[in-house]
Amino acid sequence: MFKKLSGLLTIWCVLLLTGCLDYEQQTLTYRYDLKSDTLRIFQVYQGIFGEDQPEGLSDKELDQLQSVLSGQRTFFFANWIWEYDREEVRKGLDNLNKPDSQPDATLDPAARSRRETFLNLLLDNAHLENGAFYLDDQGKLCAVQSVTVSHFSKLVAAGNGQIRDLFKVEANGEKVTVEEHTLYLKYAGQQRPYITINGNQVRFRLPITRTAFEKSYGPDSSAAKQLEEFRQQGGKVAFANNEMKWSVGTPSDQVTTLTLPVSTKPYVANALDAVKSRAVIHGKMDVAATAKVFVQGAAPDAKPQRH
Repeated sequence: MFKKLSGLLTIWCVLLLTGCLDYEQQTLTYRYDLKSDTLRIFQVYQGIFGEDQPEGLSDKELDQLQSVLSGQRTFFFANWIWEYDREEVRKGLDNLNKPDSQPDATLDPAARSRRETFLNLLLDNAHLENGAFYLDDQGKLCAVQSVTVSHFSKLVAAGNGQIRDLFKVEANGEKVTVEEHTLYLKYAGQQRPYITINGNQVRFRLPITRTAFEKSYGPDSSAAKQLEEFRQQGGKVAFANNEMKWSVGTPSDQVTTLTLPVSTKPYVANALDAVKSRAVIHGKMDVAATAKVFVQGAAPDAKPQRH
């Protein structure tokens, strides 16, 4: 959703390129445990296929498949929100002190230190495990992942500092309007939280102009379908006074589940052979039960049957 934010935080690479693996929809189930300060997320990718060609995967799609299988990489509703790639986080940390790194070159020493702290917190506390590939009732290729984020409140606090620092950088970007320049500098100078968590409710607030909001999230935007479905499932998105507020879940939720459409293209079974040659494809899974077990912090009692 937050395309401007994901553009600022280079550790989250928005998937805007053609020639990528795609999927029809995604279900995200999460639970935040206050006592252990741990966020658990269970990802289900439904109807996975390649968008480049009707038969088989392209070389670029095969590379992406391998990077997911061999690394720690997870996607939050494809290019609608963001992607987390552990390898990119590590590269960002390695490149932090290079004099020609961008946007790091424009950060002052204090901001660089906060960036380094944030990236180290991500590496130390965000852990992803690839689960099974399986076929759903319609024979479509699906997959699951589990994500565990410990010391989540520390990451949120560090992330809020990062957002303030990066809006200061973004204010001087080449494509920023005069109105956005003024708005970003205003928010960069305020010690307000951009991300908060209350029980199982996660809330975001970000500065954005009316023009930018309508372009990215208005009724004629490419995100309109996802936004409508998001609201139908209890999500909230509002704009007022050059600020967008977004929330998912409620404070009293034991577990929060969100299912949204991702691809606008029809499913084709062109990824099956490539996956079969690299991983086991299982039979049917009770993914709802498996997700609930994981987010509650327990190990699943049974594994899916092999297909």
